[in-house]
Amino acid sequence: MASTLTVAALLALAPLIRHTGVGASPAYLVAGLLVGLPHGAVDHLVPGWSSAAARSPAARVAVPLGYAAVAVVILAGFRSAPGPALLAFLALSVAHFGAADEAFHAERDGRSVRYHPTGVLARGGPPVVVPLLVWPHTVDPLLAAVAPGVPALLTAGPRLLAAGCLLVAVALTAVRDLRAGRHLDAVEPVLLVALFATVPPALAVGAYFAAWHSARHVTRLLRAHPANRNDLAAGRWRAPLRRFARAAALPTLTAAAVPVVMAGWPGPGFDPLPGTVATLAALTVPHSAVVAWLDRRRPAAG
Repeated sequence: MASTLTVAALLALAPLIRHTGVGASPAYLVAGLLVGLPHGAVDHLVPGWSSAAARSPAARVAVPLGYAAVAVVILAGFRSAPGPALLAFLALSVAHFGAADEAFHAERDGRSVRYHPTGVLARGGPPVVVPLLVWPHTVDPLLAAVAPGVPALLTAGPRLLAAGCLLVAVALTAVRDLRAGRHLDAVEPVLLVALFATVPPALAVGAYFAAWHSARHVTRLLRAHPANRNDLAAGRWRAPLRRFARAAALPTLTAAAVPVVMAGWPGPGFDPLPGTVATLAALTVPHSAVVAWLDRRRPAAG
């Protein structure tokens, strides 16, 4: 509910935001991405919560090492081939955001996690597709700062095709949710499309990542941790949040330090946006794999 209220508040303030120019700075995007970093900071612990094999000493070493190795490969990819790396990251973001919302709703309702392709696109597409179509003069310089050749590849044709597919997916998803009696779920993709169409992308994406995607995933993690079961059953959230904060603190600080370390690499003056996006992409690839594993392991709560 908090995520929906955040989006509703931004939509209500959208005319004032555009009039004053608030939200246009890339600093809002960087801040939102950094605030959302903790949602993946305990990925190395997640397999052990539901699998005895993953709690063995060998697995406890192999999981974080494998995670770090994949992240290093992705960082290297952004350094050597930023264009293909950024395009792949945008596609992965659509899939990851959409699958996360599908899983969040399923767990909340006590259903087994099942990814509907149209649902994934409807829920994960707005943060990526809508800004590309509605705010090209704002988004293209940001993309160019990360990978200079990408805006030229995303011509009007591909952007319009992606937007058309997104609108069809939103309509089909809304009809499916309405028929199932999930009225608020049916409205969510529409709210997201409206958010990214009316609020400057830096603020919209930053707020979405921190207050929607990351917050929802943290909620799922609190419920997945076996040590939280009794507390959550009794309606106690403070102890689970403290456990999460303690476990996430060091990995979050380490991830946040990566863009700073990258500032010391040879090359021109440091721009925090490319380093932050590359870091986020490097973490998203193994993070998506861990979340997909969790979705397969989690039975329906009902």
